[in-house]
Amino acid sequence: MRLREVRERQGLTQERLGELAAVDRKTINRIENGMYSPRLDNVFQIADALGIPAKELFDTPEVSLGA
Repeated sequence: MRLREVRERQGLTQERLGELAAVDRKTINRIENGMYSPRLDNVFQIADALGIPAKELFDTPEVSLGA
């Protein structure tokens, strides 16, 4: 899951994202550290708080191989 990358890119702390998503900061931390697999409703709450589609939390960035 790319949660930390997206959260940091938006300049949010774990605490602030937790507030925006109505998810405990500890849960955000555990998800980012791979210690917890979030429930589907949490994934959608977090994605909504970040203003992104939920699938973006799981997609890997496209790699440009150049021309």
